[in-house]
Formats: sequence, structure tokens, C-alpha cells
Amino acid sequence: MILYKYYGFSSGKSALESERVGFRTPIYFNDPSEASVIEGKAFTKDRIQKTLNNVAILSLTRTPLNSLMWSYYGEEHKGFVIGYDVETPFFKSEDSNLIPVHKGNVIYTKTKPFLKASTKLTTNLCNAIDGLYNKQDHKSRELIDHLFLNKDTIWSYEEEVRIVKRVASIAMEIQEYWENPYNRYSIPSEEIKPGYSKVKIAGLKIYDHQIKIKEVYLGTRNPYFKNQDESVMELLNKIQKKGGKVYSVSVDTKSWNLTKKLIKIL
Repeated sequence: MILYKYYGFSSGKSALESERVGFRTPIYFNDPSEASVIEGKAFTKDRIQKTLNNVAILSLTRTPLNSLMWSYYGEEHKGFVIGYDVETPFFKSEDSNLIPVHKGNVIYTKTKPFLKASTKLTTNLCNAIDGLYNKQDHKSRELIDHLFLNKDTIWSYEEEVRIVKRVASIAMEIQEYWENPYNRYSIPSEEIKPGYSKVKIAGLKIYDHQIKIKEVYLGTRNPYFKNQDESVMELLNKIQKKGGKVYSVSVDTKSWNLTKKLIKIL
């Protein structure tokens, strides 16, 4: 199965070069109502908000030809869409993913599905997120899914599928957790002066495991079509040599839809 990620031009080049994906802490998402469907006392909300710092989410989509997505996430059609092979333990393992890809379909609802949680359930939920998880505790499992997989219908155009990872586990020593190749990540930053750096994108964690790229789509305004950027050409050529397909995207002359055309990079 292939799922897709929209990128701007520069970030897309980086993703093509590294063949890695970035997960982001939900408190930095563009939707302020993210993970706000569980009700309870002030303690409940505060405990959940703090626990969200131990979670990172990768948002993928089922379609590479969504005009709104290209406008919002593809740098106004100047960027790329990359199609990843998600049939890999990195995405599917239930040991290294809080919510694996095959269970990550987002549910869109017009009415916010509030769920009241007791102090005990909240504690169990947060412990499960942090790594103290009993697989027989189906209630906590349901709460995790309810917390991360419900969104307003205004976002339904995204056709989102999520993979949710915990970024650390209080049930394991750091070394033991880090030994799993699907758990290791780096935080992208840029150096200001020796010994100092700043984070480029807040909450972003680029995981070390490389993902096979199956498809690449170039937006209708992608600069490559104007200047034949050699660095982009090399990246696309590399993808093709590994069996990936490259498409150009254009506007259908007879409808509002976007269309794709298979291209060969020389």
C-alpha cells in the first residue's frame, strides 16, 4: 500500500534526499483542537496535555491529487508529493507504534465526540501513552484511538491516515528503547554559533529508518520545470533507478481536477 505526504519545495528535496520521514508533536499542529475530545476535571486535561509531549504523529493521505492539499501543504503547488511504501514494520509494528498505520484511519465527525474519563482512566491512558501499557487493557486502547483519531469534518478533505509513536518509554531504559531501529530519531536544527543551535520546526523529529519511495509528484508550479534544477534531477533519477515512478501534475482542461503524467528523468 502507498500513502502520500505533501511537501514544500525545499522540504521535499530534503525528504527525497534522506528517504526519511518526520513525526511531529501534536501540540504544534495547525489545529488547536487537536487531541481535545476527552473531558474530565482540570487534573485530567492537564495530565493529558503534558503526556502529549511524549507523542509524535506522522500524517499521511490517500491521495496525491488534492488541490486543497497542494495549496496548503505543497507550497501552493510549488512542492512535491511523495508516495511511501507503508508495508513495513516501521509503520505497522504495534511494539514500536502507539497507533500503527493499519489502525490509523482518522474519523471525521460534525459533532465533537466528547468522552468523559475518570481520574483512574486518565491515569491508565497516560501511562499507556508513556509506555506502561497492558495489551489486555482494551479501555485504554480505545481511549488512545479516541484521543488521536477524531477530527472535525472540515478536515475531511485531507483523507488522513496517522501513525502515532511515543518518543520515549518510561517502561524501558533509554538505551533499550534506543536499540530498536524504529524508535531512533534526530531533531533537525541549524547552528547559530559554536555550541548553540535552534530548532527549525518546533516539535519535529526525523526518524532514522529510511522508507522506500514508490512515487513522486511534481506540483504544477514546481521550479524544476523552469530551471531544470540539477540537484532535483539527480534526486528524481535516483528514485527512478530504485524502481520509483515520477509524475508531473497539471490541471485538467475539462474539469477542476488535477491530473498526473508519468515522466522520465534523463
